[in-house]
Amino acid sequence: MKRLRSTLILLLLICVGGSSYAAGAAPQAQGATGAAEVPKMIAGKPYSITPGSKPGTYLVKWGDDSFTWEAKPWYEDTLKQQGPAYYAQWASGKPFPWDTPMDQRDKLTPDDIMDRCVAWTYYGPYYKGVADVWNNLVVKPDGSLRETEHFMELYMAFVGGQNQDYLPQDQRAEVSHIYLWIAIDPEEVRGQSGVTTDFYKRDQRPQDTWYTPTVRKVRRLAGAVSKQFFPGTIVRYEDVSHVRALPDLDYKLVGFELYKGDPTVHGNGPADYPNVKRVDGAGEVAAILEITPKPGVSWWYAKRKIKCGMESAAYLESEEYDEKGQAQRHVVHAIITGSQGKLPDGSAAPDWYQTWGALFVDDKKSGFKGDMWLDQLQFNPGFPTTIFSNDTLVREPRKLGFWK
Repeated sequence: MKRLRSTLILLLLICVGGSSYAAGAAPQAQGATGAAEVPKMIAGKPYSITPGSKPGTYLVKWGDDSFTWEAKPWYEDTLKQQGPAYYAQWASGKPFPWDTPMDQRDKLTPDDIMDRCVAWTYYGPYYKGVADVWNNLVVKPDGSLRETEHFMELYMAFVGGQNQDYLPQDQRAEVSHIYLWIAIDPEEVRGQSGVTTDFYKRDQRPQDTWYTPTVRKVRRLAGAVSKQFFPGTIVRYEDVSHVRALPDLDYKLVGFELYKGDPTVHGNGPADYPNVKRVDGAGEVAAILEITPKPGVSWWYAKRKIKCGMESAAYLESEEYDEKGQAQRHVVHAIITGSQGKLPDGSAAPDWYQTWGALFVDDKKSGFKGDMWLDQLQFNPGFPTTIFSNDTLVREPRKLGFWK
């Protein structure tokens, strides 16, 4: 009788406590308004998440493919707790770029997928701007550190008529987002800075200005700067601020895959800066875009493949190849969510907020690696409406909060 009573109590605790290990129950993501249902179909194939054979693991299935998910040390806490069901919070009920229903996301145009998974992961139009510090490491082929740099970043998006008070009246129908960067250190680059203004029109390239403190002058950069290296880094403007579909390139949706995050790739391994908390998309279904230069256009790659999470709408990974099909570069991207950022009252931002987060770059041609991540993340920081201007660059501000 005692054994029967103990068994009944245990079953009651399992049922009431909602353990994801009860009778193979599918896990659910806990959003601000309760549980978010994991999509049953993604890109035309059945999708499911069930408890794995070991505690803390989950079996993810998409069609005939499967993947055993296990938390990594560097995951944000909520992702560790919820497992891959965490991504369901972006599957419905959120604003742009997640406004398209799951059963329609695989039908978006390649240009639109590109914009949603990179531009609007980096520059969320649902908040009133962001400020952060970008940490940039350049690592030599022998594994030694070549340099460490830090930049201030300020950015604002205007999609859907948001934040229009930050734009002159004559630009409100044209400008999609503005990005401002200022080098903090080392001393030889301190004060270098720039502003990127991007536009809705597909045939209109982003516009850039660059400030050099040694001569205290601002100059306009050429329109083809997208493919050039961003100052002091081994990434390109195309990776940082020119992140909408560019007029020089063709975009094609070539397929989908169950994204697993290969641990042998730099950025996914156990020793790749594990203390940078991040969200990597493992367990999501990813759309695969193929990007090629338009005929007659000279670019730094002949083909690029980029993977975008179907639920999170986040950029997950990219590979670039030369005209001979040889790998030039491999990038792992991970988002950082609102849980790591502050609102003006000092409270944490909503967990579903996204920003660019972390990039891990493996340059196959040179052997150099670049590791980049943000911290000191502030949402809705209360910028003055005139902040995204060359006047800000000329002031040479030294630390976040200079606008207060």
